[in-house]
Amino acid sequence: MRYLALAISFTGLTGLGALGACGGPPRPAAPRAATVTPARDLAGARSAVPPTSGRDRVAGLQVRDPRVVDLDIIRITAHARGPGSEPELTSVASADLFKQANEAARTGRPQEAIATYRQLVADFPESQFAPVALFNTAALYDAQADLPATLTALTELVARYPAARESIDGHLYIAALQADHQQWAEAAATLDAVLARTNLTFADRVEAFARKGYVELEQHRFDAAEASLSAALDEWRKAPRIDDPYYIAMAHYYRGELMHLRFADAPVRSGDDEMVADLEAKRALAVQAYDRWRESLRYKQAYWATAAGYQMSQIFVELWEAHVKAPYPRRIAVATRPTYVADVHTRVRQDLEKALEGHRMNVELAKAYGVDTRWSKGSEQRAAQIMEMLAKDSAGQFVTPD
Repeated sequence: MRYLALAISFTGLTGLGALGACGGPPRPAAPRAATVTPARDLAGARSAVPPTSGRDRVAGLQVRDPRVVDLDIIRITAHARGPGSEPELTSVASADLFKQANEAARTGRPQEAIATYRQLVADFPESQFAPVALFNTAALYDAQADLPATLTALTELVARYPAARESIDGHLYIAALQADHQQWAEAAATLDAVLARTNLTFADRVEAFARKGYVELEQHRFDAAEASLSAALDEWRKAPRIDDPYYIAMAHYYRGELMHLRFADAPVRSGDDEMVADLEAKRALAVQAYDRWRESLRYKQAYWATAAGYQMSQIFVELWEAHVKAPYPRRIAVATRPTYVADVHTRVRQDLEKALEGHRMNVELAKAYGVDTRWSKGSEQRAAQIMEMLAKDSAGQFVTPD
């Protein structure tokens, strides 16, 4: 997963107003014109949209059914019917067990499938199908939402077959399940163990670093998250070729979220000069978040593109709120506060308008991809809310400082 640099010249994103130095009630300076809006960026992301496979990896494990090209291992057992009788030979092939288990899984008999996969692993631990059987066992437990059994099967897979491809996939999925259940410390430890493996591909390392950055971000370990996400970028750049952009798009998204959390944590103090400086600092963080989210669009991965589109639009609402809820300047007399509030709302109204246009465009982006994600649904809901906010703003029903 990669995290892009903030590249865009984005002055005037917030419409920040500066307090006058002297002469009557200070008035915000005219905002600088923003050079980019989310609607333009999202419109660009709609061009040449690739067909989506629907494999956004938000579902659980998928049962694997590789082509069977040989019988792998055949076990022949001789049974004598009685003294002096010819022995009766019976045989069982690992490939036959594997096909039987797959057929049971395909036809909705998960317990039978699990039992047969387990028999294969017990009877033919050296078979090429054994690690796949454990992976599929975990997939069936995952489909039943049995987290302990899923983790047990995956842990066994990792321990018994460290050289198998399924072992790496299983190891990464353990971390994903732990993160899904907010077991952040456990997920971080698992990802460290994954990254210590010597048989990872570049794509594996991109995924592992991206997942680690996400986990660290959720723990509010921002510096560590930045380092992990940057490491994912480095791995992506070093790779001769990685066909699936899912995790690099994810990495860019969370790199934007890192700046977003810093933006949310940044205070706005009540002193006149401090307030202006703090709003400018929040604007700078919003710029960085926007630029990083925008990089996620480049990879044309439906889920993360709509996630980025949502945030690129919603950040304008948050900037609008930061300005209209900022403390009254101390130099503003109580009698002139209504005029000040109206002026601020006039000057930052464009942020709401950009947010509305961006959310509408994000809905269109999802349609272009042929998907309906929680982010595009969120944009649809947010667009309706922002229309109400703009209507109140036009009617003079202003939000006032806290």
